[in-house]
Amino acid sequence: MKKELRKGILCLSVFSVITLVGCSMPNNQKTMEEVENKSIENIDIVETTIPEIESTSISVKEEDTITDIDVNVEYYEYYLTKEELITDIEQGYIFCLDTTFKKPLAPFVSEGYWPFYVHEENIVNLAVEFSDLLVKRNKNIFPMDEQIVVEVISPDKQSVYRLEKAGEEITKNTSIQEQISVTPGEWTLKISFAYLCGDTPSHLKMALAYETPSEEDINWLKEERLDKNKDI
Repeated sequence: MKKELRKGILCLSVFSVITLVGCSMPNNQKTMEEVENKSIENIDIVETTIPEIESTSISVKEEDTITDIDVNVEYYEYYLTKEELITDIEQGYIFCLDTTFKKPLAPFVSEGYWPFYVHEENIVNLAVEFSDLLVKRNKNIFPMDEQIVVEVISPDKQSVYRLEKAGEEITKNTSIQEQISVTPGEWTLKISFAYLCGDTPSHLKMALAYETPSEEDINWLKEERLDKNKDI
């Protein structure tokens, strides 16, 4: 079964846009590249097609929260190295992003799809936390509004949970913990976010984990996330 895995991530800065795209993203997925400018008010964003995919990573543990981007590190998926990704999967994490960035970064992800398989009835634990996120009033530098979107989609394509905050709503510090009952089959976690960082560090965490991961669940994730990226 062919899966649509769109895992693009961008960080915009005053002088440049750092393009960090996830693995297994279709070659025709549109993202954005930056035209250099001296101020964030003058940032121009244009859609373009990425001919080659490089993988980056996502950090899950609070003590390992990403506070900067090291362009010299070989990331495997979003802000994670391959070893970190394997460790997270073995601990039952389906997905986890935990970052703290400061001005002038503006992280952006549009519709990242993260499939996971449930082999027997279970519960998945969802955590969404964000604080000190900013918006650009009167002008939007993103292709959509500043937003935080998290959605869990069932095997029959029904949305069983959706969190959506947009515009000024994302400037209100938020912490949400949810437990979602899941039945056997292939589920999907869908995420989007776009926000500006200020002088006070902006924190964003999105995490989804099995309550009691089975060996089959873990092996499925490893095959899905690792084998698809083995040539990257």
